[in-house]
Amino acid sequence: MKRFRVPVIVGTVWGAICLFSFVFLLGEDPPSSAVWLSGYDETNFLIEALGADYIGPFILLYLPYFVGLDLSTWTLGLIFYAFGYGSWPGQALGIVLSAHPVLAWVVAILFMLLGGVVCIGVPYMVSGLVRIRSKSEQELDWGSALVGTITLVMALQAFAQLTTPRGNALAMVPYFVGIPALFTGILLPLKHKKLNYNFGVGIIGIFFGLTLLSGTLENVLGLTPLLWSVYSFWFIIYAVRGLLQARTYRTVAPSQYSVLTVLNFLLLVFGLLGTIIPFFALTSLPIVVAIALIIESLITWLE
Repeated sequence: MKRFRVPVIVGTVWGAICLFSFVFLLGEDPPSSAVWLSGYDETNFLIEALGADYIGPFILLYLPYFVGLDLSTWTLGLIFYAFGYGSWPGQALGIVLSAHPVLAWVVAILFMLLGGVVCIGVPYMVSGLVRIRSKSEQELDWGSALVGTITLVMALQAFAQLTTPRGNALAMVPYFVGIPALFTGILLPLKHKKLNYNFGVGIIGIFFGLTLLSGTLENVLGLTPLLWSVYSFWFIIYAVRGLLQARTYRTVAPSQYSVLTVLNFLLLVFGLLGTIIPFFALTSLPIVVAIALIIESLITWLE
């Protein structure tokens, strides 16, 4: 259990930051939210949040809240629903908590912290099982689990924005690419601790991420096909680095080498596609970006 200590601590801190922001920045309080929940129609809160046009990149900050809300709905809420409260578990949870404000605070704190732990712990455990199956000698690290989760959330948000009538997937492409690039750029030097291609790509990732998030590229290139094409350069760079890194597993973990080689090759293909498609079908770019981000998240978890 000692190896799970850091992911649990990181997840708890993530949840605590989310709770602080929820209460002190947004000015929300659990009893009031319970009243709102008691009149809400049946839904999956995480999926709805991913497709919302008002959250954008802040989904990462409030991810523990939405995960915790879904967890509490389908655990405590399901119990209350079984006793005849409400028309669905979420409404049952809202009815009970709105009548008991202290309990609303306790449930909100516990499940928001639990949501943060789940966001880190589940990918960490999945990555560990894959490493055991592939007989990898490399130790698990919570940093890869965190960055892989962030990348996957950006991919899911891209898909959700595409399928939501009010979604704005194309305008959010800089965030979808820039946030994972920034966090990956921070992770690589810390993880590999060598002045090699990983360090170089890490520096590129930090620079590329900050450039995309600041809107500098838009100011330089304008809203031209070339601008949208440049966004996919990150996938090409990361894939080439991944193919070089995969070679280190050839003798020590052959199955891991094979899987990572295939994934990085696919990422390279989608990265190249992302540089071409803006010149022909710009509205299809978010689909390519979303698929590339899913592949990137898998690579991050498995390395």
